[in-house]
Amino acid sequence: MDNPKHMNQNEKDLNVNKSKKILQLEKEVSFGLWVQVLGQIIELKGLSELFHLEEDANAIGEKQILTGVWIRTIGQILEAVSVSRQLRETDLVKLIQEQKLAITGDLLVSIGSAYEVIGGIHVLEEESAKIIPLVP
Repeated sequence: MDNPKHMNQNEKDLNVNKSKKILQLEKEVSFGLWVQVLGQIIELKGLSELFHLEEDANAIGEKQILTGVWIRTIGQILEAVSVSRQLRETDLVKLIQEQKLAITGDLLVSIGSAYEVIGGIHVLEEESAKIIPLVP
């Protein structure tokens, strides 16, 4: 029969290994979020410069797209900061506050994406209106 003391040590070892793996995966998630932030900033910079160079930059759709990207970028930054803070947080109340901040960041990303879609639809409508139909 197995020694209960020995089984407890095995369970402790498994729990320690599992905790280490969880922390490693959480760090990977945090790193991935920061990579997304970098991508968002690059996208935002490029779109902002394009917006200022284009002649029809006053178009509603173009403004909505740029606004949506700004909102998404802010949300992505909030989420990345929050998740990074969660990795170091031991206080349960502060951890929950950071989780709420991450959810707020997710919400902003979603709102920004939706606003960007609306802008894209406006741009498509504006471009479609410029096409002269072929009259036979």
